[in-house]
Amino acid sequence: MNGSECSGSSVAEAAGMSRDPAFLASLAASLLDDGGMALVYLDRDCVCRHADPHFAAALDRSPDDLIGRPLAAVDHPVTTALGAAIAAIGESSSHGSAPVDCPTVGCDGRRSILSGSVIAHRDSAGATLGYLGTFHQTGDPDRIAEFVTCRDTFVATLLDAAVDGIIVSDRSGIIRSINRSCCRLFGYEDSELIGRNMAVLMPPPFSRDHNRYIDTYMRTDRAKIIGIGRDTLGQRKDGTVFPIHLSVGEARLGDEVTFVGIIRDISERLAAEQRASYLARHDPLTGVLTRTAFLEECEALFAGHRADKAGDVATGGLFALFSLDVDQFSDVNEAFGFHVGDAALKAMVSRVTEVLPPNTIICRIAADEFAALSRVSDGEHARTLAGVLHDRLTASIYADRHWVRLRLSIGAAVQDETVSTLEDLNAKAKLALQAVQHNGGNAVCFYTPEMAAAATRRMMLTLHLTHAIERNELRLVYQPIVDRAGRVRSAEALLRWDHHALGPVSPGEFIPVAEESGLIVPITDWVLSTAIAQMSAWEAEGVLPDRVFLNISGQQFLRGNLTVRLEELLSEHPSLRRHLGLEITEQAAVRDLKVAVRTLGELAELGIQAAIDDFGSGYSSLSYVQQLPVAKLKIDRAFVIDVPENPKSNALVRAAVGMAHGLGLTTVAEGVETAEQRDFLVSVGCDMMQGYLFGRPMVPESLADMVRAQADPIAE
Repeated sequence: MNGSECSGSSVAEAAGMSRDPAFLASLAASLLDDGGMALVYLDRDCVCRHADPHFAAALDRSPDDLIGRPLAAVDHPVTTALGAAIAAIGESSSHGSAPVDCPTVGCDGRRSILSGSVIAHRDSAGATLGYLGTFHQTGDPDRIAEFVTCRDTFVATLLDAAVDGIIVSDRSGIIRSINRSCCRLFGYEDSELIGRNMAVLMPPPFSRDHNRYIDTYMRTDRAKIIGIGRDTLGQRKDGTVFPIHLSVGEARLGDEVTFVGIIRDISERLAAEQRASYLARHDPLTGVLTRTAFLEECEALFAGHRADKAGDVATGGLFALFSLDVDQFSDVNEAFGFHVGDAALKAMVSRVTEVLPPNTIICRIAADEFAALSRVSDGEHARTLAGVLHDRLTASIYADRHWVRLRLSIGAAVQDETVSTLEDLNAKAKLALQAVQHNGGNAVCFYTPEMAAAATRRMMLTLHLTHAIERNELRLVYQPIVDRAGRVRSAEALLRWDHHALGPVSPGEFIPVAEESGLIVPITDWVLSTAIAQMSAWEAEGVLPDRVFLNISGQQFLRGNLTVRLEELLSEHPSLRRHLGLEITEQAAVRDLKVAVRTLGELAELGIQAAIDDFGSGYSSLSYVQQLPVAKLKIDRAFVIDVPENPKSNALVRAAVGMAHGLGLTTVAEGVETAEQRDFLVSVGCDMMQGYLFGRPMVPESLADMVRAQADPIAE
């Protein structure tokens, strides 16, 4: 037999053996017993009919635990993957096998991967008899790392859909995988980063720190930043450095370590935080500091100043604090609109920065109140600055196509040996501001020690005045008002306060305190009810003057409920309406002319007469007098005191009387103390007079006696 015959014979025999049942049985036995693979056989109903020890060990079970049990009854990732592969074979008409690649964790905690395939076992007719699974289990770290970092289509889509950048690196910091967001964030293609060290995405010195951290970790296995999110800096391909938030997680696969970094660009967040921080510390309209930020920065300056003094270092002068308040700023808003008022405030702040020295700290305390802390060489320097500042801020301001002139009060204080904190200096500047406002405002005032005593006195008066009504410490006195013949025709009710400990307190002192504290409203209400009760008593005695005038505060007059309150008080004494008169100041009348006209009109309908008090001390404008429904003008005592010696005062009084008569108004001259003054006033046609010449303020009984003593009855 030659070689070719032998060869042909061997092939024929082999072909016959491949289908020989005995051969196949021995081959299957060798595969099952000595193949070294993990094998499992399931029937067509997915019931386990064979499981070798390798497969059972992958599931942490023995073969006996698996044989005879349905696949679905065994809860394990491998059985889940096996079931998915069988389902895939069933759905495919052309494929008789399906791959399986499943990670497992043994009972000892070791990770491995079970890889292989499931083959459909079919008969000669193609009917499925069962399924054979053949697998290989590996614990190779490189294989495991490759399995973790290699992404299938779903995982790749999921990671690329993430907004944040995601980087997977090994324990040496080498990038193994990167998603699309991270590539866009840093300006790279993924091929440019895979295989490179993470430090390429960091600017110095962060890149050096990262390398040192990796070196330390490789030597000691101690992680310092794992699981801790932190803000740091990243560097793009073009060299741009930008803020990022970095979170690093650690995954251990056996002895191998994989790091997963999540990176977020926080540029917008930081910008928003910076903006919010700026707005929290700065006034949004003018850009100057808020009160809280002002106090913080000034206190820091004071602390540094004290440290310099303690170290015997030249401090560069003293601190001066200027407290600025725009007088009657609401008038600007009401006259021109809030947009003009806002523009005027911004222009005002700009002028403050122009006048005061560099490095001055400015803040906005309230809508129309500001403060500025400056370094000055001495007190004289501060006074010069304050004068220039007032002149500059009260000059005309062009605000949003309107010319505006502001009235400004400035209270100032200069650091001395009694000042150690900003609080001390601020308290003194506020006292100076209160002093200038008490004197009419629109001026500059520097702190003096007497102001502290005055402030203490005002605070004490406010406290005691709160209880003055309930303690029955208030009383009314009445000063007669006479006609040219000297007959008492009316009277003015004047308020007095006799404190139980302080004694008599001057109205010139406690009335401003009452107005500032708001106590003037309940006090005025007490005056109204007390005066009406006294008028009722006089009426019963037949000694009621033609008119009894009461002084009404601007607050009470402009509140809008004065008429209602008077109707309540007069409801039981309707006859007193034509005997009651009210006096209001020029300032109160023009503060809100519309409300003043309406209120005075309502009072006139009730029969209550109104008079303008202290005429000539305020605006003295015909334009407002002719609009107000008043019956009398009371000429201020400041013009009467110099007549007839002062020609200018004579002319002013004569003009006031002529103007009043031209408008059909009665005139009353206040402060008449001499016969010469009386004779001059009579000669110029003044209708009525009031002053010490005719009687000082007196108790009700004394005024009643004066009325009784008159020879002629009072005309009604």
